[in-house]
Amino acid sequence: MKRALITVYDKKNIVNFAGKLAKNGYEIVSTGGTANLLQNNKIKVINVSSLTGFDQMLNGRVKTLHPKIFGGILARDEDKQELIKNQIGFFDIVICNLYPFEQVIQKNEVTIEEALENIDIGGVALLRAAAKNFPRVTVVSDINDYNWVADKIESGGSTIEERLFLAQKAFLYTSRYDSIIADFFIRQSQKENILPSRIIISLEKDKELRYGENAHQKAALYREILPASHTDFIQYQGKELSFNNIIDMESAFLIANSFTEPASAIIKHRNPCGVGIGNNLSEAFTRALSTDPMSAFGGIIGLNRAVNAELAGLIIKSFKEVVIAPEVENDALEVFKKKKNLRVIVRKTLNNTPLDFHKTFAGWLIQQTDDHKLYEEEWEFVSAKKPDEEQLAALRFAWKVAGFVKSNAIVITDSVKTIGIGAGQMSRIDAAELAVKKAKQAGLDVSGCVMASDGFFPFRDSIDFAAKEKISAVIEPGGSIRDKEVIDAACEKDIVLIFSHRRHFRH
Repeated sequence: MKRALITVYDKKNIVNFAGKLAKNGYEIVSTGGTANLLQNNKIKVINVSSLTGFDQMLNGRVKTLHPKIFGGILARDEDKQELIKNQIGFFDIVICNLYPFEQVIQKNEVTIEEALENIDIGGVALLRAAAKNFPRVTVVSDINDYNWVADKIESGGSTIEERLFLAQKAFLYTSRYDSIIADFFIRQSQKENILPSRIIISLEKDKELRYGENAHQKAALYREILPASHTDFIQYQGKELSFNNIIDMESAFLIANSFTEPASAIIKHRNPCGVGIGNNLSEAFTRALSTDPMSAFGGIIGLNRAVNAELAGLIIKSFKEVVIAPEVENDALEVFKKKKNLRVIVRKTLNNTPLDFHKTFAGWLIQQTDDHKLYEEEWEFVSAKKPDEEQLAALRFAWKVAGFVKSNAIVITDSVKTIGIGAGQMSRIDAAELAVKKAKQAGLDVSGCVMASDGFFPFRDSIDFAAKEKISAVIEPGGSIRDKEVIDAACEKDIVLIFSHRRHFRH
């Protein structure tokens, strides 16, 4: 007679599966709560303790760790005589899922003791043993596999290729489980260390994407398997998301949600075409769009409030690829349906991760994530002329936006919207000239506006250029060997100059 070992924490659908095994001549061996559930449903069960001769020990910590269990799982066909000698029977199928460690540690103020009691030992060992011996043993670790495995058994059994597939799933399952435990221990032992000595990066495929950065490149979205490592989102309509869409959605949502006021950001290739704030989202979006309506064509819109029908109507007046917001009202969804290809995404929370990862030929580069806060207490007013309140408000806005623009970056703004953006230039003066050029193309006047630079000015030329264009105030990190020359230029041109003492390079 064939035998099945069943020990599951999540008992969903297990009665039906075990019933099918019993009808197909399998002897069922089980533990504790699983055995009780099956017996209560009229399924004949042999309790593990009666098979091993030992009751479970240590309040359930030891149940299945016994040669009569693991010998029956790990034995190959050629080991039959040794099993007979030791009065051990073969196990042909192992069905097991594990204690909910991941769910437990996500609870607020979980204790170490509670976490430890939810680390499964015997279950992991059972899955690994059965998966190792997949040429003979079927291992089932996923509830979603119950039905098709039962169908295979009813029609004569699984193939070795199918058992290999199930073994792969089991090892991925235990690997994921161990990764979560290891990550939890690392975090507990190195709570004060921003960059711990070891970091576990475990990924699982979420879905295929239309393509990568270019149509000839295949791509998929993978999620980190560790708890709280990603944010779920909902797509209400539109074409399938692409690789570039997701990257730009991230930038758009981050910029908009860095503001407390209603804010809108329009993104192309990770750079903002325009950013605006206002009394409401419609006003903020209109201001963002005014910066560079030509470049905003086909852009990604990020918002930090619920989208209403009025705003939806403004958005669909021109072609956009994606709208991402924390909420979209039902009336707005009806408006968006007029543009069936427009992707409408709801992402409830920002959920910033503390570390930023980048894969290179030399290994993984990992840095603390830039929080894009102002840190205004660090600002130094280095020019003779000091800013008035209106200039200060504009400088705060410009400095925040500059941190989201590819380096070298120059951002020209008033207090509520971007006026001109010079992104990704190899020299800072080129970025300044580009920002003014883009503003003029949009019919916007830079006179009296403020300028932010993500890095220091290596020469005075950018200050001279700002003065020529009648820029009233400039904020930059400072730190150049020619800072005095730059300060002297600002004083000479009667321009407000602030050193933020923080750089905002973005590559």
